[in-house]
Amino acid sequence: MCSISRRVLSGTTRLARPAAVAVTLAAAATAVASEPIVISCGACQESPSDPFLQYNYEATQRFNTAHERRYHVQVRQNQYANSGGPERLQYYQRLAVADDLPDVFLLNASEIKELRQTGKLRDLTQDLATDISWRDSFAKDVFSALSDDNGRIWAIPQQRDAIGIYYNRDMLASAGYSDFPETWEDFEAAAEKLKAAGHIAIALDGAWSTLLMWSNLIGTHPEANGFLQEGIRYADDYPLNPAVVTATETLKRWHNAGYVNADAFSGDFQNAAAAYLSGEAAMVANGPWMVNTQLRTNAAIEGLYERTGYAPSPGWEPGARGAIVVTGAGWSSGHTANDETAEAVLAFLKFLSSPEEQLEQARLTGARPAVKIEPEAIVASNLEPLGSTLAEQADSLAFTYPHWRVHAPGLFLEAWRNLWPAYVRGELNSETFLQRLANDAGAKPRG
Repeated sequence: MCSISRRVLSGTTRLARPAAVAVTLAAAATAVASEPIVISCGACQESPSDPFLQYNYEATQRFNTAHERRYHVQVRQNQYANSGGPERLQYYQRLAVADDLPDVFLLNASEIKELRQTGKLRDLTQDLATDISWRDSFAKDVFSALSDDNGRIWAIPQQRDAIGIYYNRDMLASAGYSDFPETWEDFEAAAEKLKAAGHIAIALDGAWSTLLMWSNLIGTHPEANGFLQEGIRYADDYPLNPAVVTATETLKRWHNAGYVNADAFSGDFQNAAAAYLSGEAAMVANGPWMVNTQLRTNAAIEGLYERTGYAPSPGWEPGARGAIVVTGAGWSSGHTANDETAEAVLAFLKFLSSPEEQLEQARLTGARPAVKIEPEAIVASNLEPLGSTLAEQADSLAFTYPHWRVHAPGLFLEAWRNLWPAYVRGELNSETFLQRLANDAGAKPRG
């Protein structure tokens, strides 16, 4: 297909003489030059109920206005645009087979692993290398979850988040804790007191929030040996890693001790969120986006935001706290050629990753910028304080680590959901559970 197919042309002319042909072709060339290059976005649709999609939509309008004579981003409706479930990956895999991926769309780290195998994702490594100032504008390590083992980069980071634990200050104070527990021993002692007072200590869901706590238990363990960074890919590491065994058995103990909500196996984060937002649960693990999407909405009981703290994970020893710090999602492209469409794609990606747009996204969603921004600009932007405070703390914690999804095999979540309830009920021992989890998730053998 020729390059002008991306531009809009209208009208036909019946030609009678060579001179008329020349004039008409010149006029057509002028018309072509005046039309913008059109690209599609599969995660830019309007959505008043979803702050991330709504930001993407508004950013798209700003980009189109600023570049109306040169580029135009066309919104492509996508029912899976901000879904984290397997159906989104399946949708994009179908589009890849049909050679119909959007020019720009969002993928999480695990989806990138699967979709890059189709050969239909743009390798952005050279694009970043060509524009050194763009490459150097990003924060430390933001490309690690969006790259493969060969260092090829498959997405431009959407945000860089420190993910902590929300807690109800009043409920913890009623259990005798003026600050969030520093160690896992203190955490369990607080949970026991909260349970005795008739509260749910920690809201879990058997999936996202449960696995965030599993990641915290592993990531702060002195014998983790990089499991979340690498070992989670390999089958032998699951039952043999002492941090993984300890974390798994600890999480099971919380269930059996009655510290969690009754529907903690639902597999739906909204059940965990509802327990916290209703004031029934004292704690829930989630990212900073929860503030604007739930805590500051009618979903939360009155005054809950003002009573909420946001803390890093406890550690196994005093002074050994940690936090999940990750860029788990990024903007990918289904346009692999180097042509005028690629020019428009890169212009849009650079616009989305500019400091101004990253701050606007942070203001509207609570997500932290993936690019370097002067402290004065952050202060002037009046970003939501819970997420901002944790992000500042994270760089000085003893441990920082990715969450499970960044490097886990593609079927990990499905395997966990299927096996976790049986393990908690005692139908599987720890070794059997962890080995089956590794095998069912698709973890590779070492060597």
